Amino acid sequence: MKHQLRFAVFADLHHYPGVFHTQARERLQCILERARQASADCVISLGDFCHAPGRYPEIAEDFRAAGLPVFHALGNHDTDNGSLAEALETYKMPHQYYYIDLKGFRLIFIDSNYYRHAGGHTHFEFRNYFDFPETRETLPPEQISWLQDCIMSSPHPCIILGHASIEREGGRGIRNREQILKIFRRANAGKRRVIMALNGHYHRNNLRILENVAYFDVNSASFDWLNQPHRLFPESLCRQYEMVQHQVIYSEALSAIVSLSQQGDIQIEGSQAGFLHDVRREMTGNTVLDPAGRPCQAEILSAKLKLY
Repeated sequence: MKHQLRFAVFADLHHYPGVFHTQARERLQCILERARQASADCVISLGDFCHAPGRYPEIAEDFRAAGLPVFHALGNHDTDNGSLAEALETYKMPHQYYYIDLKGFRLIFIDSNYYRHAGGHTHFEFRNYFDFPETRETLPPEQISWLQDCIMSSPHPCIILGHASIEREGGRGIRNREQILKIFRRANAGKRRVIMALNGHYHRNNLRILENVAYFDVNSASFDWLNQPHRLFPESLCRQYEMVQHQVIYSEALSAIVSLSQQGDIQIEGSQAGFLHDVRREMTGNTVLDPAGRPCQAEILSAKLKLY
């Protein structure tokens, strides 16, 4: 395949010193080195990069020092300990949702970190969304309108990048996903405008073709989250990290290299790891599958597709 655009992508790094055991700065360097070795045109984070970017700006500085263009999609946890404005400033983002045109493709970064309340939409800040589990991950009307204009006016095939899933059904992804899918259908009725959508958030590894659009559920770079804690890690590790008993941790940094051609070719080069101390989800007493029926895997898949 002769590619026109190649990018490195990762999700859910979760830099939060003393809380999560992620070794995030070291993992990030591994991801960036892989991107450089692959001659990637840019590197993309799909959110939950850092739980307190204003407090720990060094991780964002590390990212910008990659020697490659780098881009963020915001995740729900990026504003858990601060404001939206603080996260945007620390990450040097132009807006919470935006697009760039790069090498014959339009990369559209959406922001699903809103909840509906009292007839309006409020952006996630300071964990305010914890009290609104039924209406969180919703795109407000003005962003839906912007997304439609952004796609329909594009001279290039579009790639949609965000934290929450457009593909997951039954309230497990973006709440108003049907509005987004309707835009995709309209856009693709006349020409191939939307070819791929990528998300993080769920710490899962999946690829699905829906209505001839490739939906890539990108695994966490670091770990899987457990609702119920376990006692399988050494006590010394538990003393170091407040929430480590809620983790099963990947032994290596997970990322993917995605290559695209104007002829409809998509190639994903994934990665594989093991589990730290060989502690796996099925050993912890937690459910093995997530609500979409997807297992915990210490890997990101590889695939070759031709959409048209």
